[in-house]
Amino acid sequence: MDPIFNPARGEASCQIGKTKIVMVVEFARLAQLCQLADCDDMQTLYKRLIGFHPKTVMAAIRVLTTHVDGDEEARKLAHQAMQQLSGADEPEFRDAITKALSGHIAEGRKNRGEPNPIADLDRAFDSLDPGNAPSPSV
Repeated sequence: MDPIFNPARGEASCQIGKTKIVMVVEFARLAQLCQLADCDDMQTLYKRLIGFHPKTVMAAIRVLTTHVDGDEEARKLAHQAMQQLSGADEPEFRDAITKALSGHIAEGRKNRGEPNPIADLDRAFDSLDPGNAPSPSV
C-alpha cells in the first residue's frame, strides 16, 4: 500500500529503491538536518538536497522520514531506503524534497495570512480563455 501523505503539511512521498517513504519538512527537523549535514544556512542545505549531495541526502532520509505508526517504523523504513539508495534515485528524491519544502513554505505563508503566489497564478490562468490567451509580447 502506498504511504499516505499531506502535501499541505510539507509531506511528500518518495520511492528509494524498492522502499516507499514519506518525508516531512518541519522546522525542527530542518534544524537537525542542518546540524547533521554541516550546513550553516538554508541556501546551502537546499543546494545540497537538490544537488543530491550524498551525506546530505542520507541525513535527510533519516531525519525527514515519518510514518503514521511512529518513529520506530519511520526509522526502519529510512534505514531500508538508505541501504537501497543509488544515483538512480536522484530524480525521485529531488521531486519529493522540492514538494515537501514547497508545502512547508506555503503552509507557513498561509498561517501568516500571506498570499500564495502560485495559487494566485493558477487562478489567473484558470480565468483565461485558452483559445484567446493574450500574447506576452503585446
